[in-house]
Amino acid sequence: MTRSSYSEMAVMHGFVFIADNCRPGTTTVTNDAERVVQECLGIYGERRIIYRDSEGEWAELLHTGIQFRGFAPYTDRTPDEEAA
Repeated sequence: MTRSSYSEMAVMHGFVFIADNCRPGTTTVTNDAERVVQECLGIYGERRIIYRDSEGEWAELLHTGIQFRGFAPYTDRTPDEEAA
């Protein structure tokens, strides 16, 4: 498997929302979380990283500002809901 593929959905004050692209032959964002967090920290700074996983569920990629530290459920409003 190759590294995960994701798309930016929205960048807001303190948050970045991404979605797993679920491409065949790639790993999921969930399974590639350490790399995704490092990449997002480099691009977006220390924002909270919220992602839609391969099952369509929203979760947060927790980090210390320099490294991945786990997952948490995310139940607040998402860009999908904001557009509705």
